[in-house]
Amino acid sequence: MSGNRQANRQGFRGYVTSRGFGEYRIPVPLQSLALRDYCARKGMQFILPANENNFPNSYLVLDGMVKGLAGYDGIVMCSIHMLPQRSERRRKIYAQMLEFGCALHTVIEGYVIATPEDVEHVEELLLLNKIAPRLPFELPTSG
Repeated sequence: MSGNRQANRQGFRGYVTSRGFGEYRIPVPLQSLALRDYCARKGMQFILPANENNFPNSYLVLDGMVKGLAGYDGIVMCSIHMLPQRSERRRKIYAQMLEFGCALHTVIEGYVIATPEDVEHVEELLLLNKIAPRLPFELPTSG
């Protein structure tokens, strides 16, 4: 990617949702404040967030943001749990972001997804998070 193209980028676009994600349900104004604070602490330019539709499993706003990333450095959101639940959909988003040379930052977990290795790391964590509640754990007994 040319340095000139990088210089024309506007910063990081925020992504918020009024739906719950993971174990969180954070009001949109608080998400916006968290994103703005994160960007300020990291020296990143923050662009006002786009709010996802409040329909279950709807990612129309996120999909549209990803398609329009050519003018941005990337996306900042509160959590990886705001991404689609299906791995195929997430991987499509990652691929488009990487194609544009963009990054995805998550405030709560502190993850930055900017390389294929980052994608694999996050996908492993999401898979473990998904299967962990179903794993049979036994507490050790004393004695």
